[in-house]
Amino acid sequence: MKKVVYLLISVLTVAMFCHNGWTERVVTEGLVSYWTFDWQDVAGDKVIDVWGENNGTIIGNPKAINGQVGEALEFDGLDDYVNLTNLGDFGSQIGASTFEAWIKTGFKEDWMTFFKVIDADCVGWGMDFNASMRPVNRLVFAEDAINFYIKYKIGEHGCGASNSGSSFSIFDGEWHHIVYVQEPYVDKAEREWRVEAIYIDGEQHNLGRSTSTPKPIFIPFTEPVYLGAGNNRGKAEGFFHGIIDEVRIYNRPLTDDEVLQNFEIGLSVEAVQKLPTVWGALKTKL
Repeated sequence: MKKVVYLLISVLTVAMFCHNGWTERVVTEGLVSYWTFDWQDVAGDKVIDVWGENNGTIIGNPKAINGQVGEALEFDGLDDYVNLTNLGDFGSQIGASTFEAWIKTGFKEDWMTFFKVIDADCVGWGMDFNASMRPVNRLVFAEDAINFYIKYKIGEHGCGASNSGSSFSIFDGEWHHIVYVQEPYVDKAEREWRVEAIYIDGEQHNLGRSTSTPKPIFIPFTEPVYLGAGNNRGKAEGFFHGIIDEVRIYNRPLTDDEVLQNFEIGLSVEAVQKLPTVWGALKTKL
């Protein structure tokens, strides 16, 4: 009985802090999965999804070190990555989505992948660093460049793909907050467009817009999404060299204000203490 009382007191205490403090600052609407990489959320080779149901699996031997918030994983660029699963039905929602993380890397000797999945069946989504796409779908080295990739079905039998990219000076060995947002909309002519943007440390950079006719069809991934490498139809490639922390995936585009809120939380580690995450985990376990 005493254990139950203590648990209830703990829950109420966390709830009180969350209500009075930082809960309003944490964006949870549309949150699909959240991997903190903190020591309490890593069990052996398992990385706990503290919000959703997509626990990841560590491949290789990334090191647990101090991160931007709590602990993080350092990838050696040789064979380390995390299998994040196929994220359930998230692949059918990537037309409107957000990928968010903190990274730290100074590697600029070759291209590498931040996260990616490429299926055989017209499905793909990811981000490559120091890379740009050339004809015949070949990635080549391009220092300081970030390449964004998305693949989808068109009609019954067709496949479409979109590649966009730009140059950013983030490969400097310092922590940077990266947020990749996709937002679809329909114009007056009933054409569906997709706007892409990347936020670096809270600052928005538009990547342009694209459209397809007929309307693109997004379907769930059959292959798992890899973090710290690219899953190219079951083969890991483009291993990431650096540190990754606080990875979140949303099934909707975050607004400018929401991106800024999450960025500022990452800068206020001592004050935040991850209370919203603890509260979410407690609710899941009760």
